Amino acid sequence: MLLAAAPAPAASPPKADRIFVNGHVWTGDASKPRAEALAVRGTRLIALGTTREIQRLSGKATETVDLKGRFVFPGFNDAHLHFLVVERATLADAASVAELQRRVVDFARRHPESPWVLGRGWGYAAFMGSEPHRKLLDAVLPDRPAFMTDRDGHAAWCNSRALELAEITKTTPDPPNGLIVRDANGVPTGLLKESALELVRQYVPPPNDEELHRALKTLLDRAAGAGLTSVQNASFPASEAPLFERVMSENGLKVRFSWAVPFTQSSTDDDLSRARELRVRYRGPLFKVAALKGMVDGTLDSRTAAMFEPYAGGATSPPFWAPEQLNAAVARYDREGFQVLLHAIGDKAISMALDAYESAAKANGPRDRRHRVEHAEVPRAADIPRFRSLGVIASTQPLFANPDRTTLERTAVFLGPDRAARADAFKVWDDAGVVQAFGSDWPVTPMEPLRQIYCAVARMTVEGTPPGGWHPESRISPEAALRHFTADAAFASFDEKEKGTLTSGKLADFVVVSEDILAPPAERILQAKVLLTVMGGQDTFRDRGF
Repeated sequence: MLLAAAPAPAASPPKADRIFVNGHVWTGDASKPRAEALAVRGTRLIALGTTREIQRLSGKATETVDLKGRFVFPGFNDAHLHFLVVERATLADAASVAELQRRVVDFARRHPESPWVLGRGWGYAAFMGSEPHRKLLDAVLPDRPAFMTDRDGHAAWCNSRALELAEITKTTPDPPNGLIVRDANGVPTGLLKESALELVRQYVPPPNDEELHRALKTLLDRAAGAGLTSVQNASFPASEAPLFERVMSENGLKVRFSWAVPFTQSSTDDDLSRARELRVRYRGPLFKVAALKGMVDGTLDSRTAAMFEPYAGGATSPPFWAPEQLNAAVARYDREGFQVLLHAIGDKAISMALDAYESAAKANGPRDRRHRVEHAEVPRAADIPRFRSLGVIASTQPLFANPDRTTLERTAVFLGPDRAARADAFKVWDDAGVVQAFGSDWPVTPMEPLRQIYCAVARMTVEGTPPGGWHPESRISPEAALRHFTADAAFASFDEKEKGTLTSGKLADFVVVSEDILAPPAERILQAKVLLTVMGGQDTFRDRGF
């Protein structure tokens, strides 16, 4: 009887599959912001603490990883990009027309089999005060059609052969929400803006399945090497679903995906039905569809962002929607329970997006919506507090504030000093208590988050210009920037219970880097090297030196 009454021995805690010890861990969890070590079982974190505490969870089969004092934090989550892109001539950062021409010719020579020559990433500063013209491409590429998108992807520079194939002439009308730029005689110059790109793009042969498969695998490796464990794709062509399913079947999906389905003024009941089907079919944890995305205006570089006041010089550009149309569409999708993402860059477009969200809330009643304004580059001061009161997320991109020549010599000039001072002012959102989720808008800017974070912290180029930073009053702390790329990005996709912080029970998604990126000076962020990326407890990237 005495033996029967004796208490049963306490059950020992479950042993870990892997433990990571002797590190400097930033958890992002306010209740336990720092740790030395963490333990993983299956796909989840089971404990964080001191190295001695975590070592108690080690069993015979446990793998121990010595972090050797390296810095650890939650996996990066890019809240806005366009993931799958195939190889193009890389035109970003070209400083002159001659350099652009050289890169186009080099790409054409390396791809003699391609019927079209395609490129991306040019900036207006390379044209030295003028604009792209078909003759500049004709001079180096007269025979094959050429189609070169700018760094924002909202303008394209074409040669004469491309215009001929698309039958774009003096009499071709501008499409809705698009512009065919013309010379003084009405002849198209080869510069197309917004929806006018589709007049040519429809003739560009699409890549085949194997090209897309190779591109996806390459980009997954790049994302993992950059420390990304999650991304939120701002536009989901359903035609790509089989490709991602193929890579998932190969256990090759090294990043978790959340997708938004695009919608336009012409969206039908059938389009909405397909979006519902995608939401049901793809629920995660590696791949989910839960949002719809619309475009309210264009971009600053092309002066197609909708502003309340004209740009310097008098140019204006209307929003893509009438307010009543936008309100009705957002209310409809909101009623279906979708999260809505609205691309809105100019102050007028941002205000329209907020009006639509406010109208939907009044029409459909209270719920946790987390609608978003994508980019939100030039908000009016009066609209900033509306984000918080409406529960709207500011989805912003740090490298949009990169003070390169195009930003300083073009965008800032035609915005004027007052609007330029509030363009991409990330500190404004933080000070107002607005949830701000960081992304890259890849391929518009590089997908590597460390470079993005440096720009938000320093507001300088990687070369250190301008001295003191561009509008340094808008700088934010490294910790705030890291939070926007982790916890806030997870919140923006309704995933904060699963990831975004290093907390027991959450997914084991984390990154090890060579430097403490939260410690001054800011240049340490650029010096930091990703050494290890772990998603769901498994290595997706490991540096040879780690």
